[in-house]
Amino acid sequence: MSKDNNIEDEGAPVEVPAEQKDSFRSFVSTLAQFSGDLSNLTCPSFLLSSVSLLDQYWGDHPKLFAAISKGTTPEERLLFTTRWFVSTLFGSYSSRATTVGMEKKPYNPVLGEQYFAQWTGDEETGDTVLKAEQVSHHPPIMGFHLENKKAGVILEGHNGQKSRFAMPAGIDVSQTGHAILTLPSFKETFLITLPSINLRGLVTGRPFVELSGTTYIMSSAGHLATIDYSTKGYFSGERHSFKASLKPLAGGNAFYTAQGIWAGASNYTDVKAGKTDLFFDSSADKSVAPEVKPQTEMGPMESHKLWATVTNAINSKDYGAASKEKSAIEDNQRALAKARKEKGETQADALQVFELVSEDADETGKAYSALKEKLIGAVGSKALKEDENKPHWRLRK
Repeated sequence: MSKDNNIEDEGAPVEVPAEQKDSFRSFVSTLAQFSGDLSNLTCPSFLLSSVSLLDQYWGDHPKLFAAISKGTTPEERLLFTTRWFVSTLFGSYSSRATTVGMEKKPYNPVLGEQYFAQWTGDEETGDTVLKAEQVSHHPPIMGFHLENKKAGVILEGHNGQKSRFAMPAGIDVSQTGHAILTLPSFKETFLITLPSINLRGLVTGRPFVELSGTTYIMSSAGHLATIDYSTKGYFSGERHSFKASLKPLAGGNAFYTAQGIWAGASNYTDVKAGKTDLFFDSSADKSVAPEVKPQTEMGPMESHKLWATVTNAINSKDYGAASKEKSAIEDNQRALAKARKEKGETQADALQVFELVSEDADETGKAYSALKEKLIGAVGSKALKEDENKPHWRLRK
């Protein structure tokens, strides 16, 4: 950090607010000495985004989501599923760095926090509806359900995060959980795993996100998409690189490949036809803002209403007030957790939208069990993160 309190990354100055300077230094110092999960650490308010983590997932390209069911072959439907999945990465992991010049940390959702959104389509595509709820606080896990009834595409799953300090002064996040995408008209399902997140640039005060490792999309039709991420530009010499291969599970050559920048442009190749074309371009195919109810019509646990005072303070750059309001919400949650414990209740008793069920309780759970075994058989247990053998979350019946 320079003496004039400006922090630089690649020549672009960012000023740390004077009242946040000590908090920022303390945060970085604590990170360097901390062992274990970082989810309980308090982040300086100027590094906070003005949205909850529940507000970051899956739905911002509704046309690509609806288009999955337009694939005419199992191979093409896997390609369309992979394209839609890649399209979600920019909005979930990199859009804040593009719009405000640095990555901002979303609020950690409180137990039972809810987020409802809709993307209104036309007569051909139909509406896409998202329902999400924080189903666990320790460890942090969210449940989500995204559906376009007209197109016949359903996504359901859960996502947990386990964070640890990584040298030099970064944070690595292992994302647990999975998503199951269902196409009822084709009787096809897809198991989707989640990438690892690498937050870098904390020391400079200009955090940015990279993705690493490998994610998989296993199709019940017997095909597997493997997506490899690079944090060092191994494939293209740029950040945010990925390379994907779509193959038959039984073996043989890829029928589609794709590569490029998940936060920018990428291409795919139809191997048999020898044809290469645009896969996805985040700058050309902009994210679509969701439609949400006015705050006056929201329930007390809906994200935009729950965090309204913190959001207003951050947007006004009153970081002292933001920290105070955030602490008040967290203190209230601790009091509620204590009361539940005294009553002998569990975290599940605080939920209104999702419920925890065994894998064989419904068709989605059964599909997950079958696809999980296929995936492990193909690439090994490394494909699934720690909570993958637990029951799954679904909308309450």
